[in-house]
Amino acid sequence: MKKLIFLLLCTISWPSLAERWFDVEVIVFKRNQNPDSVQENWPDTQPNINLSNAVSVFDSATLSAKGLQVLPKSNWQLNAEYNRLANHAGFKPLLHTAWRQNDGSKNAMPKLRFTAGKNFGDAYYTDGTPKNIALNADNAYDSNEKQSGSMYELDGFIRVYVQHYLFIETDLVLREPGERKVLQDVSEVPAPLSNQPITDIETVSADGSVANLPAEADTFAGLQKLERTYAVEKYLKPYAFEQKRRMRSGEIHYLDHPLMGLIIQVTRVE
Repeated sequence: MKKLIFLLLCTISWPSLAERWFDVEVIVFKRNQNPDSVQENWPDTQPNINLSNAVSVFDSATLSAKGLQVLPKSNWQLNAEYNRLANHAGFKPLLHTAWRQNDGSKNAMPKLRFTAGKNFGDAYYTDGTPKNIALNADNAYDSNEKQSGSMYELDGFIRVYVQHYLFIETDLVLREPGERKVLQDVSEVPAPLSNQPITDIETVSADGSVANLPAEADTFAGLQKLERTYAVEKYLKPYAFEQKRRMRSGEIHYLDHPLMGLIIQVTRVE
């Protein structure tokens, strides 16, 4: 009798231990708006995305070796959503792809590398500074220590895994050409013999042009002040998109960002 009960329990538990498979479909898009119009404080430094052990979502051979399968377009289910984005003046789809994976944990599932949109590598170095106009310590143009490489409009990774529930983890960056203010010089100048507030307007040069920017000043005991002079330079500005979201299979989920968005659907394969 005990052996019979044991066999029955094992038989009941087999389906729960069976490997589950999911079809994952993703759309990533950007909003067609000026980032300066968004009231956010964006860091200028390029994000350090950890791409160790990441696999390109376009590398079908490596994906297959890791147990993932790229799905053909005939299996995609979010075509209507993609077409609505593509036909709307306010959005620009950057990526639409789908794959099949198992129910592996976070440590078991690979990061899927996404690169899409324009490659700015011909015009910018990997630190975001424009090529051929990098300033050295003597304010002379120098590019000897700059590194070149791919600088895609969209870059980063997405990972879908199971940890009791379905989760999506994103670490992406959207890059847009823009400008940044760079400190050029700090100098001491006599402070005015007055109790009136100090307002400084400095004339700075940016890429051969002249611009007026307010200079920041610190006053010490009414004797001197520090004037900081800035220049405006072109820069490939990064906008990070780092999120983690719990999901339900079969539902369409939307991950929001002021400048972009992600639509994902995870469907269990019967």
